[in-house]
Amino acid sequence: MKANRIIGSLVAACILISGVYAASNANAGIDEKDLGMRKAEVYTEDTAAPDGTNYHKEAPGTSKKIQRAYVNAPPMIPHDISDLGEIDKNNNACLGCHMPDVATTMGATPIPKTHFTNFRPAVESDADDNFKSESNDQMIKKDLHGQLWQGRYNCTQCHAPQTQGKLRVESNFKPDYTDKKGQKHKNKSYLMDEIDTGVQVGNGL
Repeated sequence: MKANRIIGSLVAACILISGVYAASNANAGIDEKDLGMRKAEVYTEDTAAPDGTNYHKEAPGTSKKIQRAYVNAPPMIPHDISDLGEIDKNNNACLGCHMPDVATTMGATPIPKTHFTNFRPAVESDADDNFKSESNDQMIKKDLHGQLWQGRYNCTQCHAPQTQGKLRVESNFKPDYTDKKGQKHKNKSYLMDEIDTGVQVGNGL
């Protein structure tokens, strides 16, 4: 009985060694440049440079709008913005076309109502000019009557131009809409109608 166990163990060991040897021989024929997605030598970055970033060069008003990825997603910027200058709260070239009163005429996407509303609690300053909230447990929704809320002045914080570079792995993401309204308005913002869901405005969370 003991001899049979020893022989069985030796046979198993031989099979294992043979498998490892066969696998090593099979892998020996694979070139390292065929491994992974970069398809380049693994010891240098000289031949592994990406295709580069190629943003849309169309001028504002001449480009085709990009379909939003999901309901109320911040729309992508479909045109060139390199000549629009730096954005700050006192200088924002985006407003020249995207303010609601001119957007239709310019063929641009209008800035939605959420950007003209302050959702932060009201604040007051103390004697040392330190800001403090008047209420720490209340959400205040204040209509600014067409004046852009300065918390939204930095457009490119959420909106960005789209690169035309070749992807190593293409996305197969498809949006799913929970209601007919979302499907109907998939390229429009109706966040203002939904933003209060689950929140008692002015009475805490």
